[in-house]
Amino acid sequence: MNQAIIISDDQQWQAVNQCVAFSAQVMGARVQCAVRKSTLEHLVGLPLTNDDKMLEAYHSVQFDIEELLEQKLQQEDFDTNGEIIV
Repeated sequence: MNQAIIISDDQQWQAVNQCVAFSAQVMGARVQCAVRKSTLEHLVGLPLTNDDKMLEAYHSVQFDIEELLEQKLQQEDFDTNGEIIV
């Protein structure tokens, strides 16, 4: 678990965008983030076909997501909206 990144408990499955959106505190700054369904599937090792299971899958690999998020932050890999997408 990375203590420089604090993930908020505001995760929401966005079916339209096929991602779980959430915010994180990074060195005191709030950053909007998202993890794609395809990334979740890769991390859990299973196809995710039920929208109701997306948040459960997210929580099961949250520490892995934090590591990916940290890598993106180090690379300053923000999208055009200033968000980090993993």
